[in-house]
Amino acid sequence: MTVDQVKSALTRGVPGLTIEDRPRQVGVREPVTVTEVWAEIGREGLLPAVAALKAAGPLHISIISGRDKGNEIELLYHFAVGYGTPGGEVMVTLRLAVPASDPTVPSICALLPGAETTEREKIEFLGIQFTGIPSTDHVFLPDGFPGHPWRKDDPETEKLVKRLVEWEGKDA
Repeated sequence: MTVDQVKSALTRGVPGLTIEDRPRQVGVREPVTVTEVWAEIGREGLLPAVAALKAAGPLHISIISGRDKGNEIELLYHFAVGYGTPGGEVMVTLRLAVPASDPTVPSICALLPGAETTEREKIEFLGIQFTGIPSTDHVFLPDGFPGHPWRKDDPETEKLVKRLVEWEGKDA
């Protein structure tokens, strides 16, 4: 699997997609440069993009990371395309931002069942609503836990926060 093959699959699956190469060095003794693929997508492009990546080669979801950026919630879908193949894998990140006032995103579980746990985590901590997710049961927080701890605008979070660490104030 090559970076160009992955980029081609993504642009066929979601025309007009913004794609960026991000080279980085890996390894200590014999460092090599690998190129990761990053793409900005909208809600409507998420399922076609994941389907295109899955069609390109074996697809592994590492995690969905997320953060509250004030007016929007940013989700980063981290994948390995070509996972376990002799040609190697290409790391892909799909960036999706949704308004904090409407944090609804389609679930990718129908395409990748292994995404369920990381989607459920985002339900609990960020209040994301995944349409089509098989289960919304809590995984990490107790049932009935008030609020969403990673949301800046959640009044329940203010009651739970004991202190801010130094770096949190710099990410406003």
